[in-house]
Amino acid sequence: MYAKELIASLNQDIREHFPYLKEIEDSYQMVFDGVSRMVVLDRYAQKDNTLKTLKKNDLVLTVIKDDGWFPTRGIGNIVEVDRINGTCDIKIEEEYVHSIDKDLLINNSNNIIRKNLHMVEKPLEIFYEQIAWRVAKALSNQEENQPPHLESFYNELKDLNIVPAGRVLYGAGSNSDVTFFNCFVMPFIKDSREGISIHRKEVMEIMSHGGGVGTNGSTLRPRGTVAKTVGGRSSGAVSWLNDLSTLTHLVEQGGSRRGAQMIMMADWHPDIIEFIISKMQNPKILRWLKENGNDKLIRDEASRKIKFSPLTSLDRTLYEYAVNKEADINDSAVVREARIKLDEGGTWEVNNPAFLSGANISVTITHKFMQAVENNEDWELQFPDLDNYTKEEKAFYDENWSKIGDINEWKALGYKVKTYYKMKARDLWDLINFCANYSAEPGIFFIDTANDMTNAKAYDMKVVATNPCGEQPLAPYSVCNLAAINLANFVDKTTKEILYDKLRQTVRTCVRMQDNVIDATPYFLEANKKQALGERRVGLGVMGLHDLLIYHGVRYGSVAGNQIVDKIFELMATEAYRASIELAKEKGSFPFLISPERFINTGYMKKMPEDIRQDILKYGIRNSHLLTIAPTGSTGTMVGVSTGLEPYFGFKFYRSGRLGKNIEVNAKIVDEWLKYNPGYSATNLPDIFVAAMDLAPEDHADTQCIIQRWVDSSISKTVNAPRGYSVKDVEKIYTRLYKGGAKGGTVYVDGSRDAQVLSLTTDEQHPALEQLNFDQLGVEVDNRSGQQDDEKLHTVGKMRGINQDRKIGAEVGDVCPICKEGTMIDAGGCVTCNNCNVQLKCGL
Repeated sequence: MYAKELIASLNQDIREHFPYLKEIEDSYQMVFDGVSRMVVLDRYAQKDNTLKTLKKNDLVLTVIKDDGWFPTRGIGNIVEVDRINGTCDIKIEEEYVHSIDKDLLINNSNNIIRKNLHMVEKPLEIFYEQIAWRVAKALSNQEENQPPHLESFYNELKDLNIVPAGRVLYGAGSNSDVTFFNCFVMPFIKDSREGISIHRKEVMEIMSHGGGVGTNGSTLRPRGTVAKTVGGRSSGAVSWLNDLSTLTHLVEQGGSRRGAQMIMMADWHPDIIEFIISKMQNPKILRWLKENGNDKLIRDEASRKIKFSPLTSLDRTLYEYAVNKEADINDSAVVREARIKLDEGGTWEVNNPAFLSGANISVTITHKFMQAVENNEDWELQFPDLDNYTKEEKAFYDENWSKIGDINEWKALGYKVKTYYKMKARDLWDLINFCANYSAEPGIFFIDTANDMTNAKAYDMKVVATNPCGEQPLAPYSVCNLAAINLANFVDKTTKEILYDKLRQTVRTCVRMQDNVIDATPYFLEANKKQALGERRVGLGVMGLHDLLIYHGVRYGSVAGNQIVDKIFELMATEAYRASIELAKEKGSFPFLISPERFINTGYMKKMPEDIRQDILKYGIRNSHLLTIAPTGSTGTMVGVSTGLEPYFGFKFYRSGRLGKNIEVNAKIVDEWLKYNPGYSATNLPDIFVAAMDLAPEDHADTQCIIQRWVDSSISKTVNAPRGYSVKDVEKIYTRLYKGGAKGGTVYVDGSRDAQVLSLTTDEQHPALEQLNFDQLGVEVDNRSGQQDDEKLHTVGKMRGINQDRKIGAEVGDVCPICKEGTMIDAGGCVTCNNCNVQLKCGL
């Protein structure tokens, strides 16, 4: 792909100016293509940030069409550099020519643009082998005997068996101060102006270094509480959390990514209804809640979120004209909207639509609340009774409330609490699911389940929140680095045999590599450093699960598929723990391991094989936690496999190129699988090519629960539900996840953003509360008609092509701003394109 002259020039630049980077060798081949190539060059390649080596013919990245928040980027080569005027001329590659803003073109050309130098980036690593070597060298530097580990790390990385998360790919060996950790969680916020300010400062510091941050705001006093020191009343927890969320829009991070935050609030907090409704952007839904909500507080909060703007005289004249000229306009939608406006006399609008837009939000759900829902009991919204504390009690509150952060623990200590409101638990549960259904937020985090199962209980710590994507429930100031095993590489495509021995060795290598990340990364907050080195937590996950199942010949979500999934994740979990025990023999246990006896008796460790538990008693263990399932949106897109543990959204995609827009192409796995299975064709595929929307929501949920049994942290997973799925149906899925041991979840209902008819239920039954039976999960494989399959995909394709009337952006339901073909969906808490798989929010 690249000219010899370009490679020679880059090698000279590296030798003279960037000796810590790897020169290009003749054997290097990994350049990727399409979106994958852009992801590598844009997000992970090291660059000449000062452009001191920029010259003619250099490969560069630049914006070729500015669409505000989501500009279109292209790749090209330098034609001329004018340092006096601070500009350069770039010949854009053919693949991107159709996207160029014509105002940028010069010299009557169709592919040469002029850009200011500060808007151009020059990548120095244009082969993935260069990145793999840099990362392997940086992480093997932590070993006393480096050479063998450099070789093993490099081989696993270049073969794409191990794919570290973006923070590691970008940061390791970069000579910069960006963090290698993806996941950070802050302590509960201290309930004072000073506490909020310190929390805000530390969040900003983490985000500026590349981390995604989780915060639990449940310790902030509710709206209307007296603030005695200033003689006023608090504006409430939600207003302060909104202020915190604005940092996401302000902080630019290294490596071409935006910041990410997760903000959570407890189910018992008096401001929880305001919090749940706060991000609702659809005035129709808010108006429905205002008029139909079962509880007065819900109706009141919905009323506060919307406002009515009467028609101006000009508006009324225009709408009346449209109605009177219906025959001439010949557009029923326009006339219908005009009639609605005239009937209502104005427009309902959302107050402060940007409120909390800088964060994902989730509700922390307790066992007590779920029991109250099941038993149809009352639910009390409570907070420490600040108005009636003695001086001594208030001093204890100031010192300890932000360490405890749980109203039930607080009551158990004997301190008074105030009940601000009482409602039916089911009304609150309905509201959570209603808003999640129609706006994709809030998420749900089963915090008591997380604390029941975390190994952190062995060293007297507890989970307070998760990272932005939800796969890491963490204690205060805890951090985690992420990597994924690419399961697509662990099946023999000819024999369909799963390569378990190869997988064992790769898991062991990955544990060592990720453990070294903890020592290699820069630290900028002492509290994070103390926690990271103390618990040595890593997050080993997967991508390409669906690929493995397809090559093995079993259907995702089937009985046979679930059995394979269970076996794979049992192997990964047990092998990771055995590898960590071996590392403890060599390098010592994690310092927070005070009592191995307590450690082997955590909720998670009780499920581990007895030999592992006994070896921990004898030798200790290097890492407190080892497993997680992250979305892997960007890295999975780069590799070209299914992301995280998700099934493929579809097997035909739509690209734009020199042959035009909306060109239909097969997913990479289709063409690859057909090489080994010539009896089929792209229009006649077996049922193992099941897409996410073709699976029953229960199949999604059950797969998540099976895997959660073997994951000591958590899972980022989306349960896809069909169009028309009711709120009660969504509740059943969340209840199924809860009963199955999941620590959280996301249900995405197809077309929910476009829903016109709002209803809480389509049946009379309350959510099923039955315990999952792991022996009966899945469905039998059948040979579905290839013609039916093709018809479904063709329909999906037509739906995706109808983009002209839809907003381009990074919210669920928007048109993808990168490929301009796909729809943004919620995939495990991260907004991901269902066509090109690019991940735009929470950016791993």
